[in-house]
Amino acid sequence: MPEPMRHRVADPETLKALTHPLRRRILREIDRDGTVTSTTLAERLGQNTGTLSYHLRQLERYGYIEDLPDRGNGRERWWRRTNTNWQTADPDTLDEAGRALVEQITRRRLAEDAHDIGTMVDTLLAHWERDKPMTTWSRAGTHLSPAQFRAFEAEYLELVHRYAQRVDEAPPGSRSVRIRWYAYPEPADEEDDER
Repeated sequence: MPEPMRHRVADPETLKALTHPLRRRILREIDRDGTVTSTTLAERLGQNTGTLSYHLRQLERYGYIEDLPDRGNGRERWWRRTNTNWQTADPDTLDEAGRALVEQITRRRLAEDAHDIGTMVDTLLAHWERDKPMTTWSRAGTHLSPAQFRAFEAEYLELVHRYAQRVDEAPPGSRSVRIRWYAYPEPADEEDDER
């Protein structure tokens, strides 16, 4: 897969497109399956196709997904993610409304991840033999300078990209895998300020 274009979102309308809970669920379904139609989404998400078509067009409008005209039949449109690494802009580059949107998106993502981890524990215990070859977790701590931290992040993203592939490119036996990485400094104390 070609290198994804990195894009930092600062525009409030583009940020707002990610705050809608149904759009977040749509993106997760596309991430899992690679391509979807409003009909397949309607069955999974319990929504009508008209509502889903509207939200799919909004996600397309802001560049998060794209239409696949080769797969459509005139009535049914197929959608997939764009090859873009979307990141919210740094909060210090945004106005107050933009910062509030970034906070809302971040809190929603963290809540989704917490739910995913709970589901993972439930299903892992129920299907240990099936899932253990593709499940891992790790916790670590270290001391890094800001430059080292950025280098670490760049290497992590490089590794993720090396293994990234669309569903239609994946080898037989592949499954959708969620990868989450959080890194943040411990709360600062006086000793940290003196270093």
